[in-house]
Amino acid sequence: MKPLHKMTYKEFGKLRFLDFFPRTKNFRADHSGGLETGIGLACQEGYGFMTGFTSPADSNWQTAEMQLYFEGNDCPELEGHALLEPLGLNLRCGMASKQIKQAIGTPEEQSKRWLRFIVGTKYPFYVGCLIGDKGLCRVWICRKDLADKQMKRESGRP
Repeated sequence: MKPLHKMTYKEFGKLRFLDFFPRTKNFRADHSGGLETGIGLACQEGYGFMTGFTSPADSNWQTAEMQLYFEGNDCPELEGHALLEPLGLNLRCGMASKQIKQAIGTPEEQSKRWLRFIVGTKYPFYVGCLIGDKGLCRVWICRKDLADKQMKRESGRP
């Protein structure tokens, strides 16, 4: 697998949840497209609504977004870290904001509990990091083009 900053949208689209995470009793697959996410209506595969991969509802399955939620044992840490590492995202559950910035760089958006980065140039992705009471608790990776399109729709801008 290529690092995220070198990956095309087509290559990212081929990533599948069950290639990285075990099929457990918590695994769910929704291919009807009823979940509202950062890319709009989406289909999802994963553990509930917090840890999973999503694909636009109006297309054949092409992963466009990933969310890993480390709190509450929703995302197994070993598997989550094993997915992030080859993507070139040396992130670990519990990291402080300063450590996250050292690992990824300067965020393009930040607040006390949220850091958002842009990774890649030709095929840019958003990488969002939520900081909880115990440090990094959620990682969101999303195609920037689809997220920007959804943000425009939500704001009512043309």
